[in-house]
Amino acid sequence: MIFETRHLVFTNSALKKAFGWYQKVPNQTDLPLGMITTVVPKSDGGVVVMVQQGAAKVRDVAFMPSKTLGILLLFCRRQKIPIPRDADKDIFPSDDGIMLTIRGSCSTTAPPP
Repeated sequence: MIFETRHLVFTNSALKKAFGWYQKVPNQTDLPLGMITTVVPKSDGGVVVMVQQGAAKVRDVAFMPSKTLGILLLFCRRQKIPIPRDADKDIFPSDDGIMLTIRGSCSTTAPPP
């Protein structure tokens, strides 16, 4: 058996881009239109996205860890970063963003006799 562990660290600027792309997904109703000013990671792996709508109106939108993971996976797909579908995936807050940990395994075989 071969085990693989990868860590992808999404900085705050990458998180802004990821949620910016999610903002443009047709029929999504979670994230209103506006300028994303900040994405603040929470200790459980979720985030709070601050969206500026107009000159004085700032709206905070909270995302659960599962939804945040889905948005990061969508971003990886669009950036052509390969993520195995059957691997275990977890997210954790890091210094300036979020770390996505991917753990997978594959079976090995012996050469023919």
